[in-house]
Amino acid sequence: MSTIRFLKTFIAVAQYGSFAAAADRVSLTNAAVGQQMRALEDEIRRPLFDRSQRQIKLNREGLLLLPKAKKLVDDYAAMVAGDDTDLTMEGDVTIGGITSAMGLLANCLVRLKEVYPKVSVTLVTARSDELAHRVLTGELDAALLIEATRQDFKGLSWTRLYEEPLVLLVSATHSQGTDDAIELLRTQPFIRYDRTTAVGRKVERFFRREAIEPMQILELNSIIGIAELVRQRVGIAIIPLLRNFDWQHDPQLRVLALPGAVEQRTVGILEQGSKSHITGEVRNFLMATNTE
Repeated sequence: MSTIRFLKTFIAVAQYGSFAAAADRVSLTNAAVGQQMRALEDEIRRPLFDRSQRQIKLNREGLLLLPKAKKLVDDYAAMVAGDDTDLTMEGDVTIGGITSAMGLLANCLVRLKEVYPKVSVTLVTARSDELAHRVLTGELDAALLIEATRQDFKGLSWTRLYEEPLVLLVSATHSQGTDDAIELLRTQPFIRYDRTTAVGRKVERFFRREAIEPMQILELNSIIGIAELVRQRVGIAIIPLLRNFDWQHDPQLRVLALPGAVEQRTVGILEQGSKSHITGEVRNFLMATNTE
């Protein structure tokens, strides 16, 4: 950890005004202090001192580095001392989420509680547009929801987490031995996802593009409910491939790709502009889950 030692010496030089004075404080010779400062300048690739006068002073780069150096040294000291200040984070937070992402969100919050047991979390479920409004008004601290071009996230903090492609979901025994999505959509009973939603509009755009008039039997505002009806052989459906459901390995279902350009929905976390430490940790856990 030579750099930490160099930074400690650098801070001493800044505090006491000379290499000689700093040498007394850090128990080094004047020459050793000078060598450390030259090594530090070489490591960060820029001069830190104005050596044009008899008395050495910090130049602009040195002044900019000083607060960062102090923070690094303090953080290192806390790490060595086993400081668990971060583990004592506590407080109440209310997080919203769309129904189809509640499993993922709940799992992340369980893991969060294991690390920060003093954090109290309340979960709320609603549609994306309602969740966004409730974050904006301050009723919710953050929400996991669907990105929509019609929504105005001005004044809020939006972090994109992952995408879910639209697929054709059919019963394993309902496909009549074909993988042709277009043929199935033209000949099998169709369960439509709410066309007033962003996903519903994407589905309608797909039908217009492919000139398909589906044999619609139901329209439902629940992706999970639609998947269950497909499992029971009521009909087939175009829905997002939910990230926290393993439909590809469900023996009662088949997941078929749609032809042409892949439509998808984007899931992210919307936070109040201030971004509390707790919602920031929720975001970090969700992002970590996304990379697993």
